[in-house]
Amino acid sequence: MKKWIALILITAILLVAEYIFASTINFHPAYQLMVFFFAAQAFVLFRIDHWAPEEWKVQISMVKIVIRLLSSMVFILVLIYSEDQKFELVLQFIILYLIYMIFEIVEALTNLRRN
Repeated sequence: MKKWIALILITAILLVAEYIFASTINFHPAYQLMVFFFAAQAFVLFRIDHWAPEEWKVQISMVKIVIRLLSSMVFILVLIYSEDQKFELVLQFIILYLIYMIFEIVEALTNLRRN
């Protein structure tokens, strides 16, 4: 339950940051699309992790990393061919990718701790 609240909170902070800092930071027009993509991607990966049997948890964590990387690469490829201002697009995409990847790593580390 805590990871769902954290996912919603991170997504909301990123969307509010665009609204607040729109006059000072040049956000790409596809910024909201990228935020929603990463939020949906995290949601799907959490569901995959939830449905996996307990004995497959280590393998599923590796599969999740590969799925995140491949789906992100396909998404950015489509955006690069369809959008202008490619430098801002790629820069903001990498920043968002790292934010959501750090979020996933922190959530994975909490599952690896001993109780």
